[in-house]
Amino acid sequence: MIQDNQLRQNILPFPASLKRRNRPQLDVKKLDAEKTSVELNTRAIKPGLREPKIVSSAHGQIKHILLCYPTYADGEYSYKQVYEDLFAKLPKTTRLTILTHPSVTDDLKEALTEARAYHRATIVEAPDFLNFLVWAEDPYVAVKDASTLNGTTYLVEPFTFTRTGDALIAELVADATRIQSIQSPLYFQGGNVLIGDDFIFIGADYPENTKNVIERYGNIIVPENVDINEFVKNLYSQTFDPHRQLFYVGTELPVPQYETRSITINGEEWTEEIYLGTGTKQPIFHIDMFISLAGRNSNGKYRLLVGSPTEADKILGRSPIVHAMAEIFDDIASKLQSMGFEVIRNPLPLTYVDAPDTKYRTWYFATANNCLVQIDKHYGNHVWLPTYGHGDWEDLVAIDAQNKSIWESLGFVVHELADFHPFAQNLGSVHCIKKYLDR
Repeated sequence: MIQDNQLRQNILPFPASLKRRNRPQLDVKKLDAEKTSVELNTRAIKPGLREPKIVSSAHGQIKHILLCYPTYADGEYSYKQVYEDLFAKLPKTTRLTILTHPSVTDDLKEALTEARAYHRATIVEAPDFLNFLVWAEDPYVAVKDASTLNGTTYLVEPFTFTRTGDALIAELVADATRIQSIQSPLYFQGGNVLIGDDFIFIGADYPENTKNVIERYGNIIVPENVDINEFVKNLYSQTFDPHRQLFYVGTELPVPQYETRSITINGEEWTEEIYLGTGTKQPIFHIDMFISLAGRNSNGKYRLLVGSPTEADKILGRSPIVHAMAEIFDDIASKLQSMGFEVIRNPLPLTYVDAPDTKYRTWYFATANNCLVQIDKHYGNHVWLPTYGHGDWEDLVAIDAQNKSIWESLGFVVHELADFHPFAQNLGSVHCIKKYLDR
């Protein structure tokens, strides 16, 4: 068992431009200065989707995904080998659209060629100056228009998305491909939305943000004598997919907020940060970090894997860690069960990374819930799991093994991926670095 006084350090450095996945948070006050007016077209033309059908997070063959490969994804840092491994292990029929910087286009081509995936990839070059990140999942949701012959795919963007230059990803991809983009007046992020076969989960924090936006900007007309909560929920349904049932996922328990505190390690004074990336009603700001969709059991009940810090502590043979917030994950699991889902608890370990030069320790979840899932009667049930039992985190080999065993017991073929610590330490994993465009 590894003790807390043992240092854990990444082998390769992080790029200075990398931002954590939960930054920046929505600040409606700052947006007051950015209000814009929209000129109305005098012709009666209805743009956008006529029959929205959101692309599932789990169901159907993975036909097409979007990835982002910015400058810092090259071999100097901890990312290139992860992408090469993913390219090689994805289905050989999966098409790839990849946004990249010109400075690493050749590096990306080399990685695709090495993985024998070059022939099925479309590379889109962004301007050198645009600071976009690896988190391709978040700035939009992918929705197909069922009214068109082949179901045109739209990247539907939220009211605002202020994380670096990521708000421009949809426009760049739409300009270079047949994919379309359109903006919605609602507030959401892709990682806080999970789409099953006949339902949609939305993390409870973002509907609250949408109501705050409405109250501040008046960007959405709410009819008189209508409950705003039901009105907003219906708007999400009409925007994403009116034929799927919509559920909010969250807790009413108090969720601790980010803090730093002083600790002593090997006789030296350090600083540690805890509660990294918590929400208001969520223990992690995106539900894809702790919930996985696993399809229906033999009785037709839908199965969910919900991460459990307690289960992880048992496997690691350690006492519960208070700032793992196990009781909040348990509460959400209980609520999902009461909604009629079969809930399976899988280990979700809280771990840490150290920066000895600044004497800083950061706690984060090494999540396997943030995975890729394919449930398909013709192409089989497959899952691509990030792994964490590497280097100074060798103790997590047992966690990787247990997560693999759980999925295999559910009838899935498991594809174990490379070391995802560099992503998890910035609040994401494999589900966060891709966007399903078509199934």
